[in-house]
Amino acid sequence: MERIIDWNAYIEQWSRATAHLQSIQSYHVKGNPAPNLSELKLEASTGFFFILTRGEIEIRMSDKIYRCRAPYIFHGGADNNMSFVVPNDNQEWDGYLVLYTAASASSEDQGNLALSYGFTPNAMLPIQEKCEAVGALLKSSESLERLQAQSIFLSMVYGVLSQKLQTLAQPEHTKINIVTDAIKYIKANYRESVTAEKLAGRYDCSTSYLSRLFRNQIGLGPIEYLIHERVHRAKQLLLKSDARIQDIATKVGYADVYYFSRLFKKHTGRSPLQFRAEYQQAAQVQNNPLHGLESSIVSPPFDSHNENESYYQLSEEGDTSMFRFSRPAFGAMMVLCTSLILSACQASNPTGGAAVAQEPASQTATATATASDSTAAETRVYKHLKGETAIPVHPQRVVSFFHLGELIALGVKPVGTTTYVLDNPHISDKTGITDIGIPPDAEKILSLQPDLIVTTPALAEIVEGGYDALSKIAPTIVIEQNNEPIKDIEMFGDIFGKQEEAKQWNEKFTAKIAEYKAKISPNVRADETFSILNVRPDALFVYGDTNMGGNIIYKYLGLKPAAKVESDVIHGETWEVSSEVIPEFIGDRLFLAVNKGAEDKLKDVQKLVDASPAGKSGHVYSIDFDQFLPSDPIAVEKQLDIITDLIIGDGK
Repeated sequence: MERIIDWNAYIEQWSRATAHLQSIQSYHVKGNPAPNLSELKLEASTGFFFILTRGEIEIRMSDKIYRCRAPYIFHGGADNNMSFVVPNDNQEWDGYLVLYTAASASSEDQGNLALSYGFTPNAMLPIQEKCEAVGALLKSSESLERLQAQSIFLSMVYGVLSQKLQTLAQPEHTKINIVTDAIKYIKANYRESVTAEKLAGRYDCSTSYLSRLFRNQIGLGPIEYLIHERVHRAKQLLLKSDARIQDIATKVGYADVYYFSRLFKKHTGRSPLQFRAEYQQAAQVQNNPLHGLESSIVSPPFDSHNENESYYQLSEEGDTSMFRFSRPAFGAMMVLCTSLILSACQASNPTGGAAVAQEPASQTATATATASDSTAAETRVYKHLKGETAIPVHPQRVVSFFHLGELIALGVKPVGTTTYVLDNPHISDKTGITDIGIPPDAEKILSLQPDLIVTTPALAEIVEGGYDALSKIAPTIVIEQNNEPIKDIEMFGDIFGKQEEAKQWNEKFTAKIAEYKAKISPNVRADETFSILNVRPDALFVYGDTNMGGNIIYKYLGLKPAAKVESDVIHGETWEVSSEVIPEFIGDRLFLAVNKGAEDKLKDVQKLVDASPAGKSGHVYSIDFDQFLPSDPIAVEKQLDIITDLIIGDGK
């Protein structure tokens, strides 16, 4: 019977053990036998990690057989009856064998460290990179480099155990959120050479697809976010130390101090030295009791942008005038601390002492109104992706990072949302909604005095301090980015206590779908197929049944996707395609979205489109990319109108 492992206890035992790297061997083998692997004999106290990066292999230990298919990580200890066997003698496989010795003060710990287990990691590349680095360092005769190899080995163990915990916490058959995971990787590795190609390689996807995911979930490309993280870290070093600018540049990943200084000024409006000087001046002002608390190091406003802009610098960083940064976390923390102090004073002065008297009249009035409204003070426990949180039964001041359309559809106007969500062309009345930036600015959020913050996993991750920092400002819930109006409306109806409004919206929307299906039915044959193609300056995307009108066409109107779209996109993992295979994805009718600047790319595929069934029958419908990018309820309703009119009018 397989032994059940207490993983927290196991990790604790690793933290108490003394582990030493012995050797690492890389393998690029075809079939059997594998040198030094066919029958591996390990001495007492010796353990190993086997990292399989390609192919299949069986690990036989005593009476157990572990069947490993790449990517796979296996750990084992000393065993006299162990062998590695390739099921197919002609199969090629790649991997690494890492040997180490471990000693523990406790005999129980010593035995537990030799436990055998294997799993499929979420991201193999970080582990593989560490194996390569260790192998290169061990070849050196320099003691310092061998010490570094030992350090990287322990980092690799941490990475293996961290990924094991992730797989345990992850529901079965649920894939990781690529954007959230990539953000965590950038935060941990911003000092290193990080390119879009390297990031995409971690998740076995193209750079343009990765950029599409990033922009869809956080409004920034991966390299834009990397620059944000590096500049933010540079700000912290400038504020917390007197280190030289050159040293700070190196610390955040820039070898060229002049390039770093230009980039820093481009994105903050001031040079590193000016930034530090203004902070010191601001600190003096803040410490002066004659002046109110304020920040003099506010960044220039963030220029809005959308996914229509080019995926600049996919492989390397570069200047871009569209990217701006929020204030440093120092200012937000100072405001937060002051707010907490005032709250404490008010709590200890219920009869209205000096602390209450010094409050601005508007804040006093707001506090009085809130206190008199017992309904607003009621809370309930809401279960979300980060656990359970007590939230207001009827939130009054909501900051929503992503779901603006869902809130507006239910008659809830948030006090703040992110920049790129505000760019939604289908929402006309945005008065009273504050732009909290992208990445979201903690100080702006705090100044809005929200009683509820609603965010997605990726957007929560890019705020400095993440979910924990947001929770200190107001009750915060983290929910999925479903992009399914009916499901989202129902969810937000529950969050805001507007179940009846949600029910009415969904009933009205369902009736509208039925009406429009009846309208288009005489114009569409039962066997006709549909496709959605997006032409960008550097890429071609075929959309499935989630966004860019795909949910409307395939899910709501029930129209038939082209066979290749159904098999490879809707039920597969194909999104980006080459020009050569475009004819395979175009059905009898085609919805075509061409991004700005993609005119040359369109010329490459225009002949293919014209020669397709849709092109020959004149059933190619042009749609506006910006209008079809959002997938919120308000946008989907308007997209439904557009699609129906195009089909009925044959694109006229």
